[in-house]
Amino acid sequence: MNIGDNMRNIRKQKSMTLQQLADILGCSQQNISQYESGKRTPKLKTIQKIADALNVNVNDLLENPLDDSPIYKAYKNTNSLDLPLAKNFINEKIVSQIGDWEQIDIELLKKFKQLNETGKAIAIERIEELTEIPRYTQKESNVPDKED
Repeated sequence: MNIGDNMRNIRKQKSMTLQQLADILGCSQQNISQYESGKRTPKLKTIQKIADALNVNVNDLLENPLDDSPIYKAYKNTNSLDLPLAKNFINEKIVSQIGDWEQIDIELLKKFKQLNETGKAIAIERIEELTEIPRYTQKESNVPDKED
């Protein structure tokens, strides 16, 4: 399932309307509808706000790219009633791990996780090859590093 499907399912499980969620997030019902239908993909900061509004973990909204993360496993193995700050702490850690990711990064990780060990090794080799070809690499900043 994608982010929109997860969002819709959780919202409905909590008996929350599109408008109620939109009101909590301070956006339009149309925005929520577009996220849920997959017409728009929310940015990570918005996903964090949605998770908070639905009182779930960020990873519950994602397409499960972090299920193997030790932080997420620790969260899943704790009772949030025993640790009331656990959800916020884990959300913060997950967001810090993937804070600068874009949707394409998540898609790449999803595809990579579908590969077996041989496929993963070959994928890494191909990526290394691509990084050696200037037309496929991002331009480096010409700002010199500051020395202490």
